[in-house]
Amino acid sequence: MSGEGLLRFALIRVVYFFATIFTAFSLTYLLLRLMPVNAVENVITQITAQGMIYDPEALNILRRQLYEIFGLVGSPWEQYLRYLRGVFTLDFGPSILAFPTPAKSLVVRYLPWTIGLLFFTTIISWVIGNLLGMLSALKEESILSKILQGVAVTLYPIPYYVMALVLIFLLAYLIPIFPLSGSSIYMERLDLGTVLSILRAATLPALSIVIVSALGWWFLSSRTLTLRVKAEDYVEQAYLRGLPEGLIVKKYIMRNILLPQVTALGLALGTIFSGAVITEAIFAYPGLGLLLFRAISTGDYSTALSIVSLSIYGVALGTLILDLIYPLIDPRVGHR
Repeated sequence: MSGEGLLRFALIRVVYFFATIFTAFSLTYLLLRLMPVNAVENVITQITAQGMIYDPEALNILRRQLYEIFGLVGSPWEQYLRYLRGVFTLDFGPSILAFPTPAKSLVVRYLPWTIGLLFFTTIISWVIGNLLGMLSALKEESILSKILQGVAVTLYPIPYYVMALVLIFLLAYLIPIFPLSGSSIYMERLDLGTVLSILRAATLPALSIVIVSALGWWFLSSRTLTLRVKAEDYVEQAYLRGLPEGLIVKKYIMRNILLPQVTALGLALGTIFSGAVITEAIFAYPGLGLLLFRAISTGDYSTALSIVSLSIYGVALGTLILDLIYPLIDPRVGHR
């Protein structure tokens, strides 16, 4: 691809990027506003249930102030424009869950836990699944390959949370070597004991993701791609020429299966910012998934929008970067 063609390709992809995030943010705004939960009314209900305010006029004043604070006043169009302004700064006002803490600060506090869990589990799953899938395809007649294939076909349709419940029963209840939930994590000071406590609390959530992901999708996709590449004419010709198998695997097979797998990895990493909602909720792991679950349950628009916006940016940016580097690493890819 010439320099001019590459520039035109990049500009079109950037336009697609902005069109994608605009559409995604608009749909997100619409869906969240259609939720049958009103956080302000929930707050008013809690206050009246505790007997803190009895005067109806005072409650009405408080209600109006809460609607103004959370940006829920004005016409739907005015609220939508105010929302779009917040999209570019990731500032959606105070959290309803932890008022008056800004939702952005709440997300920043929970973000390292999610990155620590999902970034490493995604990378580990990708490496293990692709290696096992490729070896299984190369030795497809071996007993171990057939066993791994059976395990993968069984694990692939199983949701993460089912594996999480199985692990809790086995390793937290039957053989209690890991804590039941991440609520045991304390960060008063960072020392060896705190690090070990974090690792113990994160082990079961990480295992529930790695087992299903590595031995499920990543294994099956890698094995299928390897079998397909093995059947290509140029690979059979390489074997007929008597080239060493290690060279054939490295030069002709591995390079061709890595391209789509790297693409899938980039997209998977882009989705980590939304957290593993159900897994984190089951283990009470203090990540963005748990925070998002609580925000949606209580109608906390500010916090939910902050997390979903971060996830949209992650997926869209990951896709844009992959689109831009594809023509550089694969000459077969071009813009039409």
